[in-house]
Amino acid sequence: MGATAQKSAKDYFLSGNDKFVAGKYKEAIADYDQVLKQEPKHAPTLTNRGVAKDRLKDYRAAIEDFTSAIAADPKYTEAYLSRGLSKYNLKDYRAALLDFNKGIELDPKDAKAYNNRGLVRYGLKDYRGAITDYSKAIQLHPKYAEAYYNRGAPYYNLSEKANACNDWQEAKKLGIKDADLYLKKYCN
Repeated sequence: MGATAQKSAKDYFLSGNDKFVAGKYKEAIADYDQVLKQEPKHAPTLTNRGVAKDRLKDYRAAIEDFTSAIAADPKYTEAYLSRGLSKYNLKDYRAALLDFNKGIELDPKDAKAYNNRGLVRYGLKDYRGAITDYSKAIQLHPKYAEAYYNRGAPYYNLSEKANACNDWQEAKKLGIKDADLYLKKYCN
């Protein structure tokens, strides 16, 4: 083997991750495909390829990859949480809720998982459940701007305007510019 030695699965995986971070999702998918030719049941690669497909709005193909990752490694939390998000993007809230429940069961300290399950519960009009999840995300990560921003909406829907406005104020302080729109529209 000379200078043209084949790239290893690890080389392709790292290259795919670099391309993913750069927003080059199609190129990342091509690298992940090469990993999977060598290691077809590599759950992190299947999951990363699924996330890349999700970013390209190919939610059904993403869900297939996450399902394959879960089949390869039933304890791979990231696959459940990512599949839940793709199902949320398809507005399949009930199925998304099951995936977030499983992901949280496997990793109960993942603030983002609670935030995203809150989005699902909000989609199901379970406003109290959404508030509980956003609050848990904030408890785990006190400067979680998105969770404050998101928690404002169910509070507002439950006519708890003061709580909503406090959350949007905190989200604005933590850097969420969109919070200002809500503050101007609902909190004056």
